[in-house]
Amino acid sequence: MSNIDPYISYLEIGELYQKLGEYDKAKAAYEKLIECPELACMGWVNIAKVETARGRLKTAKDYYIQAVNTDPDSYEILYNYANFLLDIQEFEESIEYYDKALEKEPSLALAHYNKGVAYTKMEKFNEALDSYKKVLKINPDDAVCLLDIGAIYLEIQEPAESIKYLQKYLELNPTGSKAYEMLSECFKRIGQPDIALTFIKKAYEFNPDNIILLYKLGDLYLETGCAEKARKVFDIALESNSVDAILIYKRACSYAALGDKDRALKELSVSMQFNPLIKEMALIDKCFESYKEDEHFLRVINSRRRPL
Repeated sequence: MSNIDPYISYLEIGELYQKLGEYDKAKAAYEKLIECPELACMGWVNIAKVETARGRLKTAKDYYIQAVNTDPDSYEILYNYANFLLDIQEFEESIEYYDKALEKEPSLALAHYNKGVAYTKMEKFNEALDSYKKVLKINPDDAVCLLDIGAIYLEIQEPAESIKYLQKYLELNPTGSKAYEMLSECFKRIGQPDIALTFIKKAYEFNPDNIILLYKLGDLYLETGCAEKARKVFDIALESNSVDAILIYKRACSYAALGDKDRALKELSVSMQFNPLIKEMALIDKCFESYKEDEHFLRVINSRRRPL
């Protein structure tokens, strides 16, 4: 029997108590691991996780530091501590410890990926891209990483680059609604609304309960001159969210594009009662451009908001 064997049962007991939410008993079991030099680091880490579960983050951090000091050459300990720092939004320090873990284990793809997450949270997008691309060098088929890279390129206004990575993602995950949604936005930004419409339809096909996708679908129908289809989409969206000012306004735009002025202005009036900022939207929206000198339109626009 090795020196470790008598202590293994304490690990199992601690994990059981932790699952049951009996944190004092879990901590007591893990403290026994510290008596065994080979398992001391595991003891400190598990105690830190118990303290994290209790919301005692400062104490948890102290225990993680104890684990790191006990075995500074363990990339697993460094990685676990970095994850904790990421979770508590101490992003710069988390990156420091991911780097230390990667010094010990350069092929640790998850450390590169989580560095990318930390950089993204800090809005350091170029650094995030560098980290994510290192993941792809290790695992070219990391679908989540491909999606995240696509999202960053979209965020920094490089839709063409975003398209490349999102298409690779869909080769691996052809039902990924989010990727279709982002591709739709990419093609919209490069002035190809017809292609954007195709992708938003696919996004909605795989996520039919998403009201935002319905809004975007209706908006693209409007942009591509399909006002009646847009109206039907906004009707469907409003069935589950009848007081959404933007959806009501967009239905007003649909009626305006169809030439139904009375319904358009009625819907516009209702949407303005829910949100007075709609007035500013109507004044610059091309759907109402032909109404700018219309007396009925001006009365609606200039009317005082009445309680609903």
